Amino acid sequence: MKRGRLRYYALIVILVAGMYFLLTPVLAHVPTFGEGGKSPETATSVENPTKSRVLYGQLSGADVQYYSFKMEKGERIVLGLIVPAGKDGQIYTPDLLLMGPGLAEEGEVPETAEVPEGYGAKVFSGKIPESATYEGFTPSAFYSLARADLQAPESGTYYAAVSSIEGGGNYGVILGYREIFSLIEWLLIPLNQIRTYRWEGQSLPFIFFPLGVTLAAGILAISLKKEAAAGFNPARWSGIFAGIFFLGTGLSLILQMLVSLSRSSYSPEVIITVFLALASIGLGITALALSLKDEGYSIKSTRKQFYFFGLGLAGLLLWAGWFIGPILAFEAAVLPWKRKR
Repeated sequence: MKRGRLRYYALIVILVAGMYFLLTPVLAHVPTFGEGGKSPETATSVENPTKSRVLYGQLSGADVQYYSFKMEKGERIVLGLIVPAGKDGQIYTPDLLLMGPGLAEEGEVPETAEVPEGYGAKVFSGKIPESATYEGFTPSAFYSLARADLQAPESGTYYAAVSSIEGGGNYGVILGYREIFSLIEWLLIPLNQIRTYRWEGQSLPFIFFPLGVTLAAGILAISLKKEAAAGFNPARWSGIFAGIFFLGTGLSLILQMLVSLSRSSYSPEVIITVFLALASIGLGITALALSLKDEGYSIKSTRKQFYFFGLGLAGLLLWAGWFIGPILAFEAAVLPWKRKR
């Protein structure tokens, strides 16, 4: 009965992870980090501009940063401008510019901005919304200052630029509308989560605080459990620390959710964060339970290795363990599990 239940729960986890991996790209933007160019000639080129992404950057002063992309006549251009919702309550409001062939002039172009000869320019002034937006995948909170959705009047190279007369600050340019993730982009989300937190102004100690507490508590609990030390083997320790890293990710998501909600209004995307947090915690509890359960050289050990392989795969797909957890789970899946003596 217990074996049947375990197989049933494992099947549910695999199905949920698979559905999440397949369906959530419809709701998320691909994060891209890097500064824009200082002029149209040195603009940062963006391939496939219909693919939805966020170009995170920073203005160092009253400068202008440029991004270039090619469009065919009649293609849809979707642009947006966001800034982080800081804890100090001050909102930085840069402007978004779109320059391209055949565009009608709209708005006053800043003196510091350079418009290519023969191009029109539309200026979308940054306007402060009533409240910040909550994003459930990171999780994070940001202010959406400007948005543009139009068709390209002519074929050619277009430029998106960010300008500010208020001085420097962080920004994000949203470009595109087709929500597509490559496998590599999906797997690298944990690293981009950390970079997004830094973009918001968080320190590394604060970001990793939940993981540090979880590691300290786990190590203390294991050191006090003499049976664990007596039954030491590399596979068991790999499984235990995989579980601890999974738990740390879950606690980190909960902390980040609370921080972001304190700076934004409620959003249904909270459900996404709760799902990711509970999934990470569930993976952690499962890994710890399997690790602390003693098995011999029987088929049970082989089954345990299979379960750890599934935990590692689920951890990668659900962004649990910041890569270290899944790697340790895969290690527990290939190392031999010895009988406790």
